[in-house]
This record gives sequence, structure tokens and C-alpha cells, in this order.
Amino acid sequence: MKKKWMIGIIVLLAGVAAVLGFMNRQNSPKDEGLLLQSSGSTIAVSFEKLDQITFEGDLVNGKGEVSHHEYKGVELNALLEANRITVTEDSVLTATSEDNYSAELSGAEVLEAGKVYVAVSADGKMLEGLEGGQGAQLIVFGDSNSKRAVRYLKTIDIR
Repeated sequence: MKKKWMIGIIVLLAGVAAVLGFMNRQNSPKDEGLLLQSSGSTIAVSFEKLDQITFEGDLVNGKGEVSHHEYKGVELNALLEANRITVTEDSVLTATSEDNYSAELSGAEVLEAGKVYVAVSADGKMLEGLEGGQGAQLIVFGDSNSKRAVRYLKTIDIR
């Protein structure tokens, strides 16, 4: 009898812990920002604290259709420099989204002025994250197909 009573309490406590954990996760603030990973360290950059500029350019979709957009955000190289991350022409950068889509960039591309940006708004509208809130998109001008325009941008790994 004593054993059944103990098992009942353990099951009840496990259930309460699971419910509280779920509720805490639902009520926690969204992690709105970008993670920069380099040399074994990770730097979290808040989207709200980006030193934003306005930039514009053309993107080409998979059908070859060209669309012109105006963005607000930051040039990727400037963002990396502001966080004391050095990129060389031989560097390889991998941009990954919240849903694990990824694209690679060369260091030479990132160092080319006016080519690679992190946008937080497009055509006057805030870019949303996968689950709402502020999001970001990688913008790579000059691609013949905008497959590297990573939406829901979350992580940039620099090697």
C-alpha cells in the first residue's frame, strides 16, 4: 500500500513539473536576435539594437523574375566588425534560419561593399520571425537566384 502511495506522488509531481515547464516556455519572451558564432564563441545581437541603414536593390527569384526592394538593416561586414569578428577573403560563413534552412557565403562576398546585408524590414514592413515578433533576412545582391536570401535568419557561423 505504501509503495502505491509513493508511486502516485511521484507521478503527480512529474505531471506538475511537466505542466509548469510547458507554461514557462509559453510565457518566456521570444528570443529576438541573431547569433554570431566564431572561434568557439557565440555573440547574441538584438535586432532592436542594430545600427540600421536603408538600402535597396534587386532580387531574382527561381523563375528569373526581378523585384526591387527597399530594406532597413545593416551590412553584414559592418555588423561583424562591430562585434569584433574578423572576416578574411578565405572565410566561409553559413547563415541558418529558424527552420534550419542554410546558405553559404564566402568571406570575399561579405567583404565586398554593398553586397551582403541583414535586413529587419522590407518595403516598409517589419520582417517577422517564424513564430512572430521581429525577424531578419539575409540579403545577397547579385545572385542569379535568391536562394541565399535566408528568411527567418537566426545564426551566422564564421569559419
